[in-house]
Amino acid sequence: MIDTGRPLGATPLPQPPFDVVMLGNGRVGGSLAKALTDTGSRVLALLGRDDDPSPIARASLVVIAVPDDALDEAAGLVARLGRPGTVVAHTCGMAALEPLAECGPLVAAIHPAIPVATTETSFAGAPFGVTCAPGLEVWCEALVASIGGTAFPVPAEQRVSYHAALAIASNFTVALAGDAAELTGSFELLVPLMRATVENIARLGPEAALTGPIARGDVGTVRAHLAALPPHLVEPYVVMARRTLAHTTLSREQRAVIEAVLGEALR
Repeated sequence: MIDTGRPLGATPLPQPPFDVVMLGNGRVGGSLAKALTDTGSRVLALLGRDDDPSPIARASLVVIAVPDDALDEAAGLVARLGRPGTVVAHTCGMAALEPLAECGPLVAAIHPAIPVATTETSFAGAPFGVTCAPGLEVWCEALVASIGGTAFPVPAEQRVSYHAALAIASNFTVALAGDAAELTGSFELLVPLMRATVENIARLGPEAALTGPIARGDVGTVRAHLAALPPHLVEPYVVMARRTLAHTTLSREQRAVIEAVLGEALR
């Protein structure tokens, strides 16, 4: 039994095991369908774009796990076919509850804040950014906990910045790893370094985990890097070097020297 914490008007909340319809049969939809099945819920349908949507009418929980641009269309389908008392949740990181405005009072945005690379991704230990209707907070926390995750409340007005933060931390890291692998000829060499870096961040925090020539104020090394880089990687290096410089404990004078070297590289 999921304790809602406080009543949500006169609307009863569905209790597990749920009858689930998943709109979206990609990596997120497939992984959530598996996770919910493992908790004992029944996945009535894992729907692609052209599949029969009629199972929506029998669901106690509808999860919309479609690309962001398809969210409004999917929500409209649920609004037409869904039954009263069904919880409707989308997995979009950026959107809040506006796309679900016609889906009834039991709505939520429940976004897994991890890279979901396959249709069998585990959510054990995963944080989920949750925005939900008033009174649904504890229910959402319990749902996320049942599949091994932890719910973190995200105010509606902060959804876009929340999602941007995740993109910076994850997607940009992958792109930087690709650039670095171009220089080494192998990404395998970089994985232990990147793994240890993440572990240091977890243990020490971003500022204390920072190492390397910019953190040390090693101007000669920075200049040598810039001279060795292929032209298309000079600008990315300078951009990230400036961001790194902002997180160092170097003196104003030391920062100015490095900034001058970075500026020269773009002339």
